[in-house]
Amino acid sequence: MNRPYDNPLPTPAPAARSRWLLWMSWLLGAAALAGVVAMALHFSDAEAFARLLEKVEPGWFALAIVLQLLTYLLQGQIYRLVTSAGHASLPLWTACKLGLLKLFFDQALPTYGLSGTLAVTAAFERLSISRPVVIACLVISLLSYLFAYVLALAWALGIVAIDGHATQLLVVAVTLFTLGSLALALGIALLAGRRTPPALRGLAEWGWIKRSLAILNQADLALTRNRRLLAEAIGLDLGIMLLDATTLWVLVLSMGEPAPWNGVFAGFMMASLLRSIGVTPGGLGVFEAAAVTALHWAGVGLPVALSATLLFRGLSFWAPMVPGLLVSRSALLEAKGGRSEAG
Repeated sequence: MNRPYDNPLPTPAPAARSRWLLWMSWLLGAAALAGVVAMALHFSDAEAFARLLEKVEPGWFALAIVLQLLTYLLQGQIYRLVTSAGHASLPLWTACKLGLLKLFFDQALPTYGLSGTLAVTAAFERLSISRPVVIACLVISLLSYLFAYVLALAWALGIVAIDGHATQLLVVAVTLFTLGSLALALGIALLAGRRTPPALRGLAEWGWIKRSLAILNQADLALTRNRRLLAEAIGLDLGIMLLDATTLWVLVLSMGEPAPWNGVFAGFMMASLLRSIGVTPGGLGVFEAAAVTALHWAGVGLPVALSATLLFRGLSFWAPMVPGLLVSRSALLEAKGGRSEAG
């Protein structure tokens, strides 16, 4: 699978314990999702949901599908942007498949993006792209996501504050998440492509920290310090977030109920915040609860809010699972073939 480097990847937990935690996280998410649906049905009419799903306008729904497909295009373009700056060739179709691969692992395995990063790293290296460029690509992708997320959250919090829904708890949660994200981004930016500073030598004795620092040290310094490259990647990541929020807005419109785009965008970002800090795969159950509540704050009726949220999750979470599984299976077979040839 990997080239002959000292393996800097975190040591996995024992297989039995990992499987148990995975199943528990999925069961917890399924229970939370069932609770959200049951609560919504308790406060509304079950027949209203069925009627709404039947009257979804095909044209709006087709537009929602196109918007979701564009998110994979932009994610793939981020990878191509960095690899091109590193004088490596990455076809757009391959880049989009890498984005789908990362999405599948991140959603299937709740490890805060680590599982997808490891899978994409291995896939990149099988494309004969040099390790420094691969690590720089993943570093810039992570940095651009963090910075774009902070910008989008600040925008969303401003909208929520103007609408009068910015509770103290929400402001504190957004502030803490923002500070944590910026601190993480700053740390990654300072350490990428450089040797471990003396001040961190003591922490570097810890296994997972040592391996994480080893990954960052291998990044191409010229790429990770390229401000224009980072700015372009941030713009693409912001585009992905705007496309996701617009998909949710389009699905609300598809049911014949007008809704302010800015309110839907703010609701989507607040729900995404809870999804990011949740322990269930893809924030299963947590995202739905937050999105329905936020859409209701924006003036969307409860039946439409739940129906639009479930349709959005169907397009963004459940639908990519099948192609993601196929892409990941293909990647695993290629990895096994590579190890057999090496042997």
